[in-house]
Amino acid sequence: MTRKMLAATATAAVAGIAFALPAVAGAQEAGPEGQAPVTGAPAQLSVGVEGLRRGTRPALRRTIAVGTLSPFVAGQWVRVEFVRGGRVVARRRVPVDGAAGAAYGTFRLRSPRLVKPGRYRVRVRKPATAEQAGARAASRRFRLRFPGLTRGDRGRAVKLLNRLLRRRGYRSPKGRRFTAATASAVLAFRKVNWMEWTRRASPGVLSRLLRGRGAFKLRHPRGRRHVEIDLRRQVMVLANGGKPRHTFHISSGKASTPSDRGHFRFYRRHPGYNSLGMLHSVYYNAAEAIHGYGFVPTYPASHGCVRSPIPDARYIYNWVRLGMSVYVY
Repeated sequence: MTRKMLAATATAAVAGIAFALPAVAGAQEAGPEGQAPVTGAPAQLSVGVEGLRRGTRPALRRTIAVGTLSPFVAGQWVRVEFVRGGRVVARRRVPVDGAAGAAYGTFRLRSPRLVKPGRYRVRVRKPATAEQAGARAASRRFRLRFPGLTRGDRGRAVKLLNRLLRRRGYRSPKGRRFTAATASAVLAFRKVNWMEWTRRASPGVLSRLLRGRGAFKLRHPRGRRHVEIDLRRQVMVLANGGKPRHTFHISSGKASTPSDRGHFRFYRRHPGYNSLGMLHSVYYNAAEAIHGYGFVPTYPASHGCVRSPIPDARYIYNWVRLGMSVYVY
């Protein structure tokens, strides 16, 4: 490597850029079909990613690829690609600009907002021209770093969380705010996926949602519009068309007064509150009903009924029909 090439690499390193091993200098590429290979000035190509932290970059942000081409030859360009698991997610032709007082050229490209989990890298190809030989280079691989979210947070990440929860069948609100409804949907998601029963959206929650995972798997997928209550995971699912449409956090009967298991049908409705503080009750098994209640802990606590949070009670009540099946297991 010449002194000029060493100076170029050193200058880039000072800028905090992690570079992959450069392509072999003087690489050549074949010209158009039927013509002899193009030979020009040698080409030394390097590329890296700004702001890597232990091989990771924040998700939901634009990632900046930077690199150098040495020696600088006016009029040259490179093809920059952002690649995830071998698949190109962004590609652009970028001109190589001369660096003031240096013998090398530089290029820079911002990616789209990267959100999908996986291993990424940047690939660069400089085609051969009459003035300069071709070259290739690639950055080190990196992963996305997902944020942890909790009640009171707001912004782009929260908006994405709410949208993904709804796609997976959880009743989460729209918008950029992490509300009590978001927290309840996160808790239901965690219960379904055997995660810790908290209301915090950890990086693992968002990562799993982005992979398209985490929906409740129905035990009775061939049933028509119906309700399923999973006592072990303490969730209730409103199902239709073989899919979980809405999944809710619930609290069923405690050990001394457990909820009965079996196949039942809803037979009586009671709108509003009753004398026991039950809101919008729908009965399915003697005195057992699904209803809203002011205290819905993460553990079984009722006298046999299935409690849901007050904000969810009206929606569940309106969704359920008399004669509809409910499976408790």
